[in-house]
Amino acid sequence: MRRLSLSLAIAATLCCSALFAQEPKPPATTPACPSTATLDQLISAIDAGVSGVADQDRTCFRALFLPDARLIPIRIAADGTAAPHVLSVEDWITAVAKNGSMVFYEKQIKVSTEQWAHMAHLWSTYETRTTPDGKPPAGKVLDRGINSIQAIFDGKQWHVTQIIWQAEKPDDPVPAKYLP
Repeated sequence: MRRLSLSLAIAATLCCSALFAQEPKPPATTPACPSTATLDQLISAIDAGVSGVADQDRTCFRALFLPDARLIPIRIAADGTAAPHVLSVEDWITAVAKNGSMVFYEKQIKVSTEQWAHMAHLWSTYETRTTPDGKPPAGKVLDRGINSIQAIFDGKQWHVTQIIWQAEKPDDPVPAKYLP
């Protein structure tokens, strides 16, 4: 019995010293997400959160939204009827990630804002391009349309509650008054 106790004591000592000898793991880090203290910063953060590799980490994109926020693209059928496709933030991330390593960049090219107190509506013309600066030859426009963004201010940051958007079509382009 004494031999068993001695063996257990030695094993415990070796085990504990091995544990303490290990280097401590650095704390888990989260990406530094852009500030959304102003509406201009919110627009920039949305562009940054959407842009890049399709299947990238979307931690900062998630941080832009309230928990029950919705992303709603409007789809136009061949017969001209419009149908909203309601997505949660996670639904949108999953759908975009299916494009794998494809890279795209969204930029709001003209934004008009209505704000009162802690709520805002941003009417925003966007372009999605293949390069961040949009310069040819690879920088062609993939998509263009209008975002309707609703946001609330919690006293420190703006948070998106909903984004509804519709892409232009050849027979229904973005009107000139919404272009820069």
